[in-house]
Amino acid sequence: MINIFSTLNETISPNYCFGCKRVMVVSETGLCSNCLIDLNRSFNGFDKNNDLSNKVSIYFPVKNAVSFLNYKKQSLESKLIHRFKYENDIVIGQTLTKIMCKEIEKVDWIRDIDLIIPLPLHWLRELNRGFNQANVIAVEIGKYFDIEVNRKLVKRVRYNKSQTKKTKEQRWKNVENIFRLKDKKQLENKHILIVDDIATTGASLNSCIREICKTNNIKISVIVLGTTDI
Repeated sequence: MINIFSTLNETISPNYCFGCKRVMVVSETGLCSNCLIDLNRSFNGFDKNNDLSNKVSIYFPVKNAVSFLNYKKQSLESKLIHRFKYENDIVIGQTLTKIMCKEIEKVDWIRDIDLIIPLPLHWLRELNRGFNQANVIAVEIGKYFDIEVNRKLVKRVRYNKSQTKKTKEQRWKNVENIFRLKDKKQLENKHILIVDDIATTGASLNSCIREICKTNNIKISVIVLGTTDI
């Protein structure tokens, strides 16, 4: 009886794949099986010395760094993340994060995390965009692994221009001293996970890490949906 109703519902109100726009079967969610396979993964949770780790360990030795996807222009994953980030399609971000979490399950250190901090947006940018994409990712990771998310401890205190069209040097200059940690005591003796959507040069992540690592006896790890180069 359940299968009959599921088939009827699929016929009346079909679910379309975020990637190829084809109708999905009942067992598929967000992405069809073909698009799920076609995602260009960069999952590197078992490799301590990966590209992302090198990008985000400029000021402080990050314990672990995981990127889920290789973000290349005009690719399936870039189109999905662009819709999430710039077209306010939060469901796509949630779907990609859930897929990522299933792969992160393979690493043991994720269960050592005490607190998740999404990379902050300035309040004006978040107001204009309507949401912080890093927070969407952080909330999904938090729910999946039952880890607390705190978006109030670190603030972006300067409204800086978008990084999108800047050179590597301009990106680093653009994010100098833009974050402030409100209460070091709350982070002492904890393993912190910083979350963002895309890491290009790692400039923003490094700026945030530089502020957080002022805390005593702290461990920092990083997870992003994707990595790319300028």
